[in-house]
Amino acid sequence: MLATVTKQEYVNDFLYFVVKPENRDGKDVLIMCSGINLDKFAPITRGRYGIGGNPVRGGLQLVKYDICALALSRGATPRDIWGYHCDGIAPTKDAWYSEPLQIENAGDLTPEEIIALGVTTMVRKIVACSGLGIDAPGQLQSPAELQAYLDTLCRAMPC
Repeated sequence: MLATVTKQEYVNDFLYFVVKPENRDGKDVLIMCSGINLDKFAPITRGRYGIGGNPVRGGLQLVKYDICALALSRGATPRDIWGYHCDGIAPTKDAWYSEPLQIENAGDLTPEEIIALGVTTMVRKIVACSGLGIDAPGQLQSPAELQAYLDTLCRAMPC
């Protein structure tokens, strides 16, 4: 299955989701790299959630769990990983938070499916915690369209 899978990327200045096939310890696996730009999301989080409460960072952790649940529902095995797997993906020099994941026995689970779930779920969480009372986009936007939307959302935040 993984012989036909190619690396898929969804990257903008706010977030990234990248899924790539690898062979680790003789096993074909999918490596998912997800990250959020803490600096770009600062208007949403600054001073609103107490000490240590960063809903964007926590949101990415929850999105990772949603992707784990999807993988498990398909008979795959998600595993936490650490190390270099996601180095060099972040498109800016800002402060980024990353949540890498390894998926073994991915079967028919595709990188496109993982990215679509990750991005749309993350955006819904961000919009919900903004407190602006608006709806998140109903479908996956291009990285550039989403970046423009998030720029507008961050500018709309009260000081």
